[in-house]
Amino acid sequence: MNIKEYFLRNAYRVLKKPIGELQYPFLDPGSGYEGDLWDWDSYFTAKALCAAFSVCSNEEMQTAGCSRETVAAHVKGCVQNFLSAQESDGYIPIMLSGNGLFAGYFHAEHEKGVPLNQHKPFLCQSALQAGEFANDYGWIDEDKLAAYLRYYETRQFDARSELFIWQDDIMIGIDNNPTVYYRAPRSSADIYLNSFMIAEYDAMAQILRQKGKDATQFEQKAAALRTTVNSQMWDEKDGIYYSQDVGFFKTERSYNGFTFHEGFAPKWKTVPLKIRFFGCFLPLYAGICNDEQAERLCVHLQDADVMASYGIRTLARNEKMYNLEKSNNPSNWLGAIWTVANYLAYKGLLRYNKTELAEELRNKAVLLLQKSLTEYGEMFESYHPDTGEPNLFPGFLSWNLLAIDLCGKLHSNKGEAE
Repeated sequence: MNIKEYFLRNAYRVLKKPIGELQYPFLDPGSGYEGDLWDWDSYFTAKALCAAFSVCSNEEMQTAGCSRETVAAHVKGCVQNFLSAQESDGYIPIMLSGNGLFAGYFHAEHEKGVPLNQHKPFLCQSALQAGEFANDYGWIDEDKLAAYLRYYETRQFDARSELFIWQDDIMIGIDNNPTVYYRAPRSSADIYLNSFMIAEYDAMAQILRQKGKDATQFEQKAAALRTTVNSQMWDEKDGIYYSQDVGFFKTERSYNGFTFHEGFAPKWKTVPLKIRFFGCFLPLYAGICNDEQAERLCVHLQDADVMASYGIRTLARNEKMYNLEKSNNPSNWLGAIWTVANYLAYKGLLRYNKTELAEELRNKAVLLLQKSLTEYGEMFESYHPDTGEPNLFPGFLSWNLLAIDLCGKLHSNKGEAE
C-alpha cells in the first residue's frame, strides 16, 4: 500500500460528528485520541485534508468519504467549536472533549482561577485555512480571535523580555520539551510558542485584509515580535535560536543595615536554554530569520546529531536529555521522529529556497512512512530516528496525514505561515 492509497482508505476516520460540548463537526487525531478535538492536531489534520485536493481528484476524495463540502464543514467546525467555548476573558481551552476524560475540565479549572495554558497559537491560522479552503471568510468572528490573542498578551506574556511564555508544562504540544518540562511556572519563553505567535498575528492580519478591514495593528505586532525573537532568542555565537529562561528572582536578604545584591540588577532580559530541539528551526517556518541566519540554521540541520536516517530528531542526539523510551503520558519528544517536525522543517526550508536540503528531508520523511505502511500496514504516533521502528498507537492519523502533501512534488518555495 502506498501513501496515497493509505490516505484515501483512512482519512475519513478523522471526520467526527458533533458530540457533547462539541457542537459542530470536528477532526480528531485517530487512534489513541479518538473523540476529542485538539488544537494543533486539528490544524495540521485540516491542512492535510485541504492539501489532498491538490494530489487526489475530487472523485477520489468523494469516494473516500471526504468530499470538498464535508472537509470544509469539519475544518470550519473545529474553529467554531473552539470559538464557542471561549470564556468572557478571551480564554479558549487547549482541547475539547466529546464525552471523554477531560470533558468540562478546562472550564472548571478556569472558573477556579487556575492559571492555564490557552489554546496553542494555531487558532487564527486554522480560521484562515478554513476561510481559504471554502473561499468564505464571513463566518469568522475576528472579535473573538482578537480576544483570544489579548488573553495571550495579558496572561502568557513576560513584560521584561517581551516574549510569550507558558504558564506551566501541561499540554504544551511538545509534551516533554526540556526547555519547558518540569521547569518553574512562567519561566519558559519557548521558541516554539513565540514562532507560532508570529504566525498567528500574520494570519489574523490576513483574515482582516480578506474582510476589507484594517490589519495594521496585527501587522505591527508580528513585526515587533519578530524583532524581539531575533534580539532575545537568536544566539550569534552558535548560529541558532534557543528558548529562553525568563524566571528571574531576586533573593531579599539584609543584615545590620546591609542589603545583599542591592546595587547591580541584571541588565539582561533572558538567559538562553541552550538545548537543540526541533523548535529551534521554527523561525524558518514562520519567516523570522534573515538569509544569513537561515544559512547558519542549515548547518545545524546537516549535523548527524540533528538529522537522522528518517528526518529531524525532535531533540538532538548529543543533548543529555536524549531518550527514545516509548511513553504516552507524556508523549515522548526527546529524539523520536514525529511527522509534524519533519513537515515544519521541510516547509521552512522551502520558504528560504533551501530546496536541496528540503528535498533530502522530504525523501527521508516519505521513506519512513512508506516503510511503516509496508512493514505494518499502519502509521504510528512516532518513530525511532535511526531504525524507523514505530512507537505507540498504530492507526494514529493526525499530522501523519500530511504525508499526502509530502509525497507530492516540491509545491512551493514559500512557507505556510505567511
